[in-house]
Amino acid sequence: MVLEFRSVIDQMLTAPNRPAGATPPPIRLSQNEMPWAPSEPIVRAMSSAALSAHRYPDYHRTAARTAVADAMGVAAERIAIDNGSGSLLHGLARLVCEPGVNGIYCWPSFEAYPAALGLAGAERTPVALAEDGAMDMSAMLDAIGPATRIAYLCNPNNPTGGFVGVDAIRSFLRDAPSNVLVVLDEAYREFVTAEPVDATEALLDEFDNLVILRTLSKSHGLAGVRAGYAAASPRVAEALRRTSVGFALNSVAEAAVIAAFGAEAQAVAAERIEVIVTERDRMEAGLRAADVSFLPSQSNFLFVHGDAPLLMERFAAQGVLARPFPASGGVRVTIGLPAENDAALAALT
Repeated sequence: MVLEFRSVIDQMLTAPNRPAGATPPPIRLSQNEMPWAPSEPIVRAMSSAALSAHRYPDYHRTAARTAVADAMGVAAERIAIDNGSGSLLHGLARLVCEPGVNGIYCWPSFEAYPAALGLAGAERTPVALAEDGAMDMSAMLDAIGPATRIAYLCNPNNPTGGFVGVDAIRSFLRDAPSNVLVVLDEAYREFVTAEPVDATEALLDEFDNLVILRTLSKSHGLAGVRAGYAAASPRVAEALRRTSVGFALNSVAEAAVIAAFGAEAQAVAAERIEVIVTERDRMEAGLRAADVSFLPSQSNFLFVHGDAPLLMERFAAQGVLARPFPASGGVRVTIGLPAENDAALAALT
């Protein structure tokens, strides 16, 4: 399999129709995307749905919600689906925030959290990460005040890859006021190996103020389709559904969601995730051997310490496009195919 992946990249970089001396396309390791096109069962479902694009999609997203609910073992009334988990985290801020209240989030983290709070008119309270790049749960708890209405927990955290286990999440939920909506953003959950992927789902039965957000952008390579889902109490899920823009989940995306939770697509996703995790381990071992400073990750990317502009120059010299975070002291690089990762390692070692 590794040889096959290397061959694909070699062909991309030596395409016969490229003019002599032309710059090859960058190895795109900047957006935490999967390096494969959507799996065949998902493509078939989307292609079929496209033939009916002259009809409106299901306003209530019933079949898609049922597919997600069955996979998680919860009732469909506890699921809300929208065009990406980003839309859902914005919707949650609108549900509980207004001028005069505040929301908390770890930082550096996903830029959508402060954006969602700002658009909802709430004050924004960032909380510094722990040294390992994971959320500092004690500091997050201390940041909650009388005006706090929402807390965004990014786990694993983007862009650092740090991870907090389910016991720490449960402890935070026990100590946090019940009127604070806790949004557990698990966009990269499928890449976690420190504990079972479904370990946090039991928390939904323990805490009515918990919302778990996940996406199909990463594990199923559907970043361009825009489909994410929330699992929550029936009350919160219904509020999300009622306030979502009508028909926001288009019919092609709905077909992709339903197919993604089918056995065939799930098997393909599992194989691909295993490759990414194996490559993540290989890259971490290579960086340790070369004494390159980085943060161990539970996601599909690594955060490398150093001067961001200089690191970006080194990546560019190898044809790699990464994502700089100069204020955080480093660069985030996505785990790609083996040959792509070889280029990233060459830039760093």
